[in-house]
Order: sequence, then C-alpha cells, then structure tokens
Amino acid sequence: MLNTTYRSNTFVPNIVFECKKLAEDYDFKDSCSDEVGRLLSVLVGQVKQGKILEVGTGYGVGSSWIISTIAPSVEFISIDNSEEKIALVSDVIKGPQVEFVCGDWQEIINKGPFQFIFADAAVVKNKEAEMLVSTLGNGGMVLLDDFTPEEHWPEEWKGKPDLTREFWLNHPGLISTEIYLTPKTSAILATKINI
Repeated sequence: MLNTTYRSNTFVPNIVFECKKLAEDYDFKDSCSDEVGRLLSVLVGQVKQGKILEVGTGYGVGSSWIISTIAPSVEFISIDNSEEKIALVSDVIKGPQVEFVCGDWQEIINKGPFQFIFADAAVVKNKEAEMLVSTLGNGGMVLLDDFTPEEHWPEEWKGKPDLTREFWLNHPGLISTEIYLTPKTSAILATKINI
C-alpha cells in the first residue's frame, strides 16, 4: 500500500496538474500515471547534456513530468501524430529547450542520438523497437510503460509469448530490467551498451 505521508509519493508539479486537466477536458484516458511520472522525473533529472525524446505526447502529462526536472542544458523533443494535441500542449508547456512536433517519430530520428527516450506509443515498443534502440546514444536509457506483470495476466494471455518483453529484456545491446510501479503495473528500463 502506498504511504501517503512521504512527499515523494504525493507531490505533483503544477504543470502536471495543468496537463492532467487538459487530458480530462478531452476525455483522454491514456496519460502516464503519477507513478510513471515520478520515475520519469527522477530519471531525466540525471541527464545533464544531450537530448530527451518522448514518443507519444498525448496531452502532455509525461512531457510535464519531464519538464519538471530537466536540466537547462538538455533539449526536449516530444512528438505525436495529432496536430490538435500538439497545439494544445505547446500552449501549456513552453520554453527555449522544448520542441513539440506533429508527425511520425521517424521524421525526427536525425535529431538524435538521444540520451533518454520515453516511448509511450505501442508501435515503437513493438514493430519499430530496433529502430528505437538505434536512436539511443551509447549509455542512453529508454523507459517503456504500460506493462502488466505476468502474474496479473488475464487468462487469454497466459501461455502465449510476450514478444515485447522478449525483445527488450533479451536484447544483447541493452542492460534491461522490469520494475513494478504498482502491484499491477510495471515498466521496462533499458540502457544501451557499447557492444
């Protein structure tokens, strides 16, 4: 059970509240959770130079967690294929180091390599996973959320291969781990190694 007496378990930056309200206004249910957001803010706070990429802006909840701790020397790019979402989020989150792009994430690969990637779109976790790995700089990290721990799989998933986990947790060019964010949700963290 989550201990709500710790600030680390309850704090939400104001910019995150603004984006959560925006998502709520548009009935968008796929924003990252506060548990993912808090992890994001801790991880990106360690990036001191280079670029951070978010694939799947949504209504900016993940973006706002990233912006809440990003170093002034780091560039942040977030891409989504919805022009409406990008326009709305770029009105809420502004700054000289922030760029919101509408399009396919492959269009901005040439802006890499990236030191950190938050992959919040299913296609980059699966079909375009190898391309995502190649976009990371050596030592760069990727965070993938929205996993269900195997012990909580519904019956129809049991006994079937999990190709996403197999790719990310067995890739020879990554050091990876799956971490629990809540008793029923998990994420994969992977760091690119020089092989």
